[in-house]
Amino acid sequence: MNKHQSVNRHQQATLNLWQNDQVSANDDDNNVVTGSHALSRPSRANYPAELVEKGVTTGFPDLDRALPWQGLPNTGLIEVICQQKEMRELQLLLPLLQQRSQGKQSLLWITPPYPLHSPTLANSGINLGNSFVVPPQTQCNHALWSIEKALQSPECSMVLAWQNWLSARVLRRLELAAQHGNTLGVLFHQRPRAQSPSTLQLEVHVAYTPSGQRALDVTVRQVKGKEQGSRHRLLFS
Repeated sequence: MNKHQSVNRHQQATLNLWQNDQVSANDDDNNVVTGSHALSRPSRANYPAELVEKGVTTGFPDLDRALPWQGLPNTGLIEVICQQKEMRELQLLLPLLQQRSQGKQSLLWITPPYPLHSPTLANSGINLGNSFVVPPQTQCNHALWSIEKALQSPECSMVLAWQNWLSARVLRRLELAAQHGNTLGVLFHQRPRAQSPSTLQLEVHVAYTPSGQRALDVTVRQVKGKEQGSRHRLLFS
C-alpha cells in the first residue's frame, strides 16, 4: 500500500465515523430545546479563572458585559442558533473576523448558505487573502471532517460553518477539536440543544425596530453548558 492509499483509507475511516455520528443524532432528540425557558443573567464571579480570560469584543458593550470573557471567547466552539438562513448574523462577529483575518493563519468558511460578497467583507475590514471556502453542496460528513481537521490545525485561526443541526456527540467532538487546536469555531445551525458541550451558545433573530432600523435580537443561552438567558437587542446603522 502506498502513502496516498493509506491517507485515503484513513480519511475514509474518519468520514465513516462522522456518518455514524450523524445516523445516531436521533438518540439526542430529547435534549433539543423547543421553547424558551426561565433563565438567569450570568455573573463573572461564577466562572473559574480560565473562563474569564478577556476575549474579543462584539462591539456591543451590553452584550460584552453579559459574557464572562467581556466579549467572545478566544478558543472553543461557539454555536449561533439562527432560524433564518441569512448572513446578517456575521455582524455579531465583525470585530472577531477583523482581528482573526489579519494574521498568516487561514480563515475557513464551510458551506455558507450564500456566496461571500468579497467587496462588502473587504469594506468591513476583513482581509480575505487567507480565506478558503468549502462550497455548500459538500456532503455533511465531508463538511464535518473539514471542520474537525481545521479546528485541530495550528494553520487555522478560525472556522465558520453552517449546518442544519448537529447531535450532542458531534458538538462535543468539535469542541474538543477546537480546544486541542487552540482555535475558535463558530457553528451556525437551527436547533438549540439543552446542556450543549460547546463553549458558548447564542440564539439570534433578525429584527426591525418600529422605525424600520435593522437589529439582531441575541439571547445568551448557555456558557459552558450552564443555562443563562440574558437578552439583548443590537442595533445597526
